[in-house]
Amino acid sequence: MINKLAKAQKSWIAKFILILTALSFMSLFGVTGYINSAGSNRTVIKVDNIEISQAQFSYLLQKEINAARNLLGDSFDLTDEMRQALIQAQTQQLVQDAVLDRTETKYHVAFRPALIQNIIFNDPSFQDASGKFNRDMFRQVLSRGDITEDELVSDIKRGLTRRLLIDMPVQGFNVPEVLRHAEALVDNKRRTFKYVFIRPAEINVDRKISEEEINQYYEDFAPNFIEPERRDATVMALSLKEIADKMVIDDNDIQMYYDEHKSEFETPETRQVLQMMFNDEQSANKAFFALQNGADFYQVAADVAGQSKEDTDLGYVAEDELVDELAKEAFLLSEGGYTKPIEVGDAWQILSVADIKSGSQVPFATAAAEIRETLKNERLYDESYEVLTQIEDALGAGGSLESIAEKFGAPLLKVGGLAEDGSVKEVAAEAAPFVNNTDFIDTVFSYNPGEISQVMETDDGLAVVRVDNIVDSHPKSIDDVRGEIEELWLVNEKAAIAQEMLNNLMYDLENGDDLGAAAKRYGLSVYRSQPITRNETFANIGYADVREMFTEPLGTPKQIQQGDDYLIVLAEQDYKNSAPLSESEQLLIKQKAYQSLAYDFAEAMLSSYANEYDIRIKYKLLGFEY
Repeated sequence: MINKLAKAQKSWIAKFILILTALSFMSLFGVTGYINSAGSNRTVIKVDNIEISQAQFSYLLQKEINAARNLLGDSFDLTDEMRQALIQAQTQQLVQDAVLDRTETKYHVAFRPALIQNIIFNDPSFQDASGKFNRDMFRQVLSRGDITEDELVSDIKRGLTRRLLIDMPVQGFNVPEVLRHAEALVDNKRRTFKYVFIRPAEINVDRKISEEEINQYYEDFAPNFIEPERRDATVMALSLKEIADKMVIDDNDIQMYYDEHKSEFETPETRQVLQMMFNDEQSANKAFFALQNGADFYQVAADVAGQSKEDTDLGYVAEDELVDELAKEAFLLSEGGYTKPIEVGDAWQILSVADIKSGSQVPFATAAAEIRETLKNERLYDESYEVLTQIEDALGAGGSLESIAEKFGAPLLKVGGLAEDGSVKEVAAEAAPFVNNTDFIDTVFSYNPGEISQVMETDDGLAVVRVDNIVDSHPKSIDDVRGEIEELWLVNEKAAIAQEMLNNLMYDLENGDDLGAAAKRYGLSVYRSQPITRNETFANIGYADVREMFTEPLGTPKQIQQGDDYLIVLAEQDYKNSAPLSESEQLLIKQKAYQSLAYDFAEAMLSSYANEYDIRIKYKLLGFEY
């Protein structure tokens, strides 16, 4: 049962979904959440006495869909193929979780609550800047991951169980020398490949679409030619800058701010301080005696304290940049003066002042303009709320959008032909940022013609919308979409020719034709790769395809799709690598062999546990298509 699910999981889309699942929950502890509460509806997965209901499965599946949607945003499109992959991945995960839970119970595996708590407290996701566990951050992370505390604890226990019962038993084995040798031979075999590209975009179509085909396309692809509902709207926009420009700041408030923040407008006196440090008082006194006899401060620092000039010169510092014991002494000195030895902690120090730079004060008249802008910024939120309230009051009193705009000196901007996808036919330059805002679009499509919206708070200020006109969704005329039809037909025609060329070429090659001769008949160029190993690539081919091509006999054609283009590739010649492997290459091969064996052993261990249980899965109820 485990193996059957694992095979179903190997499609590229399934792997993609598993990555999404991992990204959404790995930030916690790497295991998908599991719900223990049994529903009253039908059981869809059963592992001995562990049952998972249809409601539980649907709930978990929706969580995975939501996680993918949150991760990918607007680019997420839940196709039928993707939904099937999600169902397969979810089923695989739940069966594995149930097997681990059942095995944990069977072998009486238990973990102390203190261990679980320690894991949670030491998770960086739940720690603040000081590295301490933060309960609020913990709750926020769980909320963002859509997981409860009980689910998290279950996840941690299951992860510990897997490590104890599966991961640890398969660790520490030695990779046999014969296997490493075989891996080295396989990894270092080199091959050259011949290949051709079939690019639909480069194919010439020697005919034009007929009127009959245009009519048929118009009918067959009718949903593509629907003009969406579009709306005309008028926007009254009031930016934060406009609100701030109209604010009046009292001169008394500016004077009060200046008085309360005088230190911000002062440049303190700074001094170039020189410093000597000693481990004992005797050395400090020796240096002080030398200074009294006229010796140079730097020279004494070098001779007695063993300090370089760079170590001695602290540069220009303000009084509050020195420790309290030294600051007062240093700032009492005159230029060129020095202190007596000062004891600070376990050391002795002597300070000298080489130069003094006087402080300065920014005059009130100079600072006033800056303070005015600072106070505007501080009060802008309250002022914006006040303006919002005034606009809503005016709307409530029945004022027109024009009268309100005139009262507040706000411009009226026109948006013409706005659709729900954000496309627009006409828009004033100042209103362009609005049409990219989903809240704005939702607002425009929430009111009837002539209705005025409530005040919207935007990133740049406030806005009010009036819907002026609505043009309902309707089919476009065939003349309006003729160009679209011709482009669509041309793309499809080229794709059909490319597919036919691909099929014919593959048929010729599978029946013994030479690639060069066959490609020439279709006007295709043949390319050759350099000799490569299975761990290298060429022509933007995926590594998995390259490794697969190394398992095929020489001359076996393989088709690969790259977007709209196709490649036909076949192995041309094998080469043995005569150069001996370096130590790092040998170590890499050993590590790869170890990882591969460890994975296989872990899968075998999990399957061995699963074989002990009665596992039943109702595929139809889960939504499997097969």
